[in-house]
Amino acid sequence: MVNVTPSTLELNKVFAGENFTHACICSHTPLKNWLLIDFDIHQFPFAKIMSQQILKCNNIDKYHESIMAQRAQFGLPQKLFSQDNLFFRDMIITQTQGSGLIELYHQFINKFLAYKVAHELSFDERPDIRVHLPGTLPVSEFHDDYSITHHFEQINMWLPLVDTAGTSTLWLESDYGTGQVTPIDVKYGQVLLFDGGILKHGSRKNETNNTRISLESKLSLLGAGLRADAVHLLDRFSFVQ
Repeated sequence: MVNVTPSTLELNKVFAGENFTHACICSHTPLKNWLLIDFDIHQFPFAKIMSQQILKCNNIDKYHESIMAQRAQFGLPQKLFSQDNLFFRDMIITQTQGSGLIELYHQFINKFLAYKVAHELSFDERPDIRVHLPGTLPVSEFHDDYSITHHFEQINMWLPLVDTAGTSTLWLESDYGTGQVTPIDVKYGQVLLFDGGILKHGSRKNETNNTRISLESKLSLLGAGLRADAVHLLDRFSFVQ
């Protein structure tokens, strides 16, 4: 767990200035503000599609080694930067067409997650794809999504295509308004669902030797529009976890 101290100044800015609306939202809280759901990677082979059809490399977590090898061939610098995360994210997004990744993502939500909660779900048409290379800083600061989207009813889905831990994984605020964040270790074959509208979340500098690629989306019950709907959805997942 990480306390907000002068040594973590980047977090001080994020957790300051909470307003009355935020306090009202937090009056509705789920049984669990985050949870992990296991899924069958053979039924939903996200990593296989990513590695074989998009990245053209055997191990996603060593994708940076392929990048470095290609750069070496052209005499380019071997250092990786934060902007490389954006470059390779955009490259991957352009190559998802025809790979089956988006179709699999739709099946995962409609046939797996929606089935678990016995309710049709609304979700992003295409998932956000994130890349976090070793030795690089994250491309966004710690944040809560409500401040950006102004949607009360949504929860977050985070699905890494590799095992993640420590500085290679997602960090969540331990509880509403605490100003403390902790890493949530997530293995490939698990999906993290959390109250990202309210809980601050983000990444640290990736100090591991592993590349992280993840799929992200926002989910809500079909027809939902209230903060209580997000709580209800998380509670439904808690009961079937």
